[in-house]
Amino acid sequence: MKIFKVKEIVSGECFGEPFMVDHKISFFGEVDPSKGIIRGYDGSFKDKVLIIPGTRGSTVGSYIIYALKEYDTAPKCIIVGEAEPILIVGCILSNIPLLEVINFNDLINYIRSSNGYVIYRRDLGGLVVEERYSNSY
Repeated sequence: MKIFKVKEIVSGECFGEPFMVDHKISFFGEVDPSKGIIRGYDGSFKDKVLIIPGTRGSTVGSYIIYALKEYDTAPKCIIVGEAEPILIVGCILSNIPLLEVINFNDLINYIRSSNGYVIYRRDLGGLVVEERYSNSY
């Protein structure tokens, strides 16, 4: 288990399986809100913890984030290396918890090496990454 310092931007529960993206994304153009997917990535981030370095792009991005909530395809929460106003507004409108992690690259590397499950723990002041163990014997 390892704890990473975070800044809580939009409060709420944040825990679950991570869905990690290696680059900043534009919600307008790269995200399909009806499916909860990022074009070019396998699988959906619905009900997972979306972890991205940050966002770029259009003010329409806030409305795409809102559409995720309306289509019931939103992530449980979003964790970023750098939160910008479009993302913050979208998360506020949609009531999606948003956390900014202090050492983003360290977080990504640790999750990859540990196959970690993430949990935001206010009482510990950070994001906890716990290793997941295989259930196969």
